[in-house]
Amino acid sequence: MSLLQAALETYNSQQMLVGVSVAGQQTLSPISHAFQNARIELALDENGAFVNARALAKAEGETIIPVTELSLNRTGDNSVAHPLSDQLRYLAPFGGEKYAAYLRQLTAWAESDCSHPKVRAILQYIQGGTILSDLAASSVIELGVDGTPTDGKIEGTEYAKCLVRWRVLTAHESPSACWEDASLFDSFIRFYENLRRDAPRDRCLVSGEMDIPALFHPKGVLTKSNSAKLISANDSSGFTYRGRFTEAAQAANVGYTATQRAHAALRWLAANHGVDFGGRTFFWWTPQCDDLPSLNFLGYGPSSEQKADLPNFRRELLSSLSGYKKAIPPQETVVIAALDAATTGRLSVTYYNELRSSDFLDRLEHWYQTCVWMRYGQEWSPALRMIALSAFGVERDGRLAADDKLIRDQVQRLLSCVIDRASIPADMVQALAIRASQPQAYSPANRDIVLSIACAIIRKYRNDKFSKEEWTLALDENNCDRSYLYGRLLAVAEQVERCTYDKQEGREPNAIRLQSVFSQRPVYGWRILSEKLISYYARLNPGLRAYYRRITDDIINKMDAKDRELNKRLDDTYLFGYSHQREAFYIRKETVTVSDTTNGGNEE
Repeated sequence: MSLLQAALETYNSQQMLVGVSVAGQQTLSPISHAFQNARIELALDENGAFVNARALAKAEGETIIPVTELSLNRTGDNSVAHPLSDQLRYLAPFGGEKYAAYLRQLTAWAESDCSHPKVRAILQYIQGGTILSDLAASSVIELGVDGTPTDGKIEGTEYAKCLVRWRVLTAHESPSACWEDASLFDSFIRFYENLRRDAPRDRCLVSGEMDIPALFHPKGVLTKSNSAKLISANDSSGFTYRGRFTEAAQAANVGYTATQRAHAALRWLAANHGVDFGGRTFFWWTPQCDDLPSLNFLGYGPSSEQKADLPNFRRELLSSLSGYKKAIPPQETVVIAALDAATTGRLSVTYYNELRSSDFLDRLEHWYQTCVWMRYGQEWSPALRMIALSAFGVERDGRLAADDKLIRDQVQRLLSCVIDRASIPADMVQALAIRASQPQAYSPANRDIVLSIACAIIRKYRNDKFSKEEWTLALDENNCDRSYLYGRLLAVAEQVERCTYDKQEGREPNAIRLQSVFSQRPVYGWRILSEKLISYYARLNPGLRAYYRRITDDIINKMDAKDRELNKRLDDTYLFGYSHQREAFYIRKETVTVSDTTNGGNEE
């Protein structure tokens, strides 16, 4: 199944939602209709008499309007009119041929067998020719001495190019807003079908049915890239299809109904379920629109330094995934896609995959079971966006930041690791190890995040790649790995110094300042730290001093003094020992009594 086939199946399964407004969500648009941004709203009574008019703010301007295949794809200054709602220059006589084209089309609809009372009311009003004076009297626009709109603007759009939407106040129960009236939608769909009933038909490659081949395909799948198209083959003078095919239809013969429905479904899915990373939209769904976990948790999971954001996240997530497994049929298809506007006019599918729902949920659960670390005594799974920012971002104004293009590419690589069970890229692992070894590049809150994420990713990478390795989440006092032991020593040196600080002390411990050197030349780095720790040990109370010396001696005794590689550059696993030992100190701090730290400063 292709992306368009999956989208078409989705549209067909959600017919009951077509044209139905749902608060907080974008509407699934009918075929032969499109979203446009209106700048003027004009109300009439059922006889076509003017009632009122107002300018629209950008936030309330999105409107569903009837469109033809040609009007939806019009560009530049041409006379192809929309059937009902259009720019002001198409609705008033000053538009010349534009006005004439609009009036002919509206008249044909109003006088057809598929007519609608609201269409007849709008036609009667347009024929009256008072639209400009009515708008001016309502202080919506300003007119020049010649009676035409001035160069003024509404929300940045020139008066002449402001799209007008209609509201017809009737005694019937149907909504007055034309962009919400299902009977009006059906009226135009039937009218447009009748206009094209004699058009030749061919086999649609998406639906498999006979249909009128689409000459143009809808744009605006992504609202932020409104002009970008998934399918375009109208450049007969360039190299869109020349050299491989002689006609555009040989490259992609898609029926009008199929392309309209599929593109409407994609827009609906992207708007209501998509998550944007650096301009690229990621979303997943089932064609039956079963309730799936939101993709937001992959990008915006807990990433704050605040402890309150961390407890129970992973437990709740896994419990939630278990609930989804019970609710969704295991054979149901889950579609995962990523769309990006390669240029202002071209939309590309950068990622696409289909899985059975059982496999999909199992892979999500596997990721969060294995890509995990301990923070503040709780298991924690980092969000994909935070992983990318930690590996390739820099700190700006206290926050991790990176180029949008870089982040969207890295998030997609990580999404493949989650969905396809691919191995975490080695360059990302290396980047995280380097960043975690340079703590002075970050504020204390961010360095803690980077360290935790680096440990989670490195642990998953090593556990997956080296089957003989199995790194735990808690401190392993029996681990005699050289790098792990050195990491523990570094944490002890940091803790000893912090225990002598006042609560307001903001100075960085020597262990933090020397961590980069320590990771490259551990024996040399430890010798410097040992000398600097002498004065700090002297300031501790006897109990704490004995406690930290006992830990230090135990770690050093596990090392082989004759090992010629003692001063060799540390493996990235030293971060495990460093993080584990710090976490052990944190847990102890949560349980020690006040008497443990008297006369010697507070533990941090």
